Amino acid sequence: MAVTLTVLGIAQDGGVPHAGCECSNCMDAHDNPMLRRHPVACGIVGSDGSMHLIEASRALPDQMRLWADSLDRQGVARPDSVSLTHVHIGHIDGIGQFGKEVMGVSELPLFASRLVIAEMEKREMMMPFSTSEITTMQGFEPSKSCGFELVFVPVPHRDEFADTHAILIRGPDKSVLFLPDHDEWDGTLAMHGAETIREWLFSLEVDIALIDGSFWGPEELPGRDMSQIPHPTVSESLMRLGKRSEGDPEIHFTHLNHSNPLLKQGSEYDELVKMGWGVSWQGQHFSL
Repeated sequence: MAVTLTVLGIAQDGGVPHAGCECSNCMDAHDNPMLRRHPVACGIVGSDGSMHLIEASRALPDQMRLWADSLDRQGVARPDSVSLTHVHIGHIDGIGQFGKEVMGVSELPLFASRLVIAEMEKREMMMPFSTSEITTMQGFEPSKSCGFELVFVPVPHRDEFADTHAILIRGPDKSVLFLPDHDEWDGTLAMHGAETIREWLFSLEVDIALIDGSFWGPEELPGRDMSQIPHPTVSESLMRLGKRSEGDPEIHFTHLNHSNPLLKQGSEYDELVKMGWGVSWQGQHFSL
């Protein structure tokens, strides 16, 4: 059985529609369920059929159904492990649904950094899980004979309560970097001794990268100080990357804020695709 990764959500923590927002993207999503976008998450199926969830968002019920549907299965998918990149709300606010009030699981393996686990324990959110602290940059299999490795890669990102990691998924044939959040490219690249995005991705032997595309540009949120919401803009990432060349990894932007014009196929979307890059979508499927 092949190792596969399914994209279960592509939105920033608040999803689309976003609470309290009347922008056209949010109002269109209220009117048309097909335009709703879940907070960012991924599901991996191992070569042994085991199922492994990355992030636990508030849209967990819909994402578990989406996951099953993408695999042509009836019912819903039930994960055999959960991994978390960090403790910001959109990445963990589905955790409670594993507890006795909803699914009632126990001893479900949960993988995260020591600081993330400590913060989750402080919030009394660990009852359904058996927790395993990961070692940064050291690969591990989330279950026996799953046929792939996870590697937690540290990145800087407003670490008020705990630290933040990207997750590298190494399959038998391809590797995917899941990088939904980081503060800015200069800090991330410096942390890993790289000068360019390409250099860093090549050093990790990445074939496919799902990277932070929260905002298209720096003026996207009128009335908000975007220096207080640090993410590299897609415009900056495209400037650093230029056009895709033969041998470059695939790059798909994810974690899109409700204000991001890439949610629709307009001029910004056309510009990005013309340069050879992509925008991730719910149900997107990769064979690893």
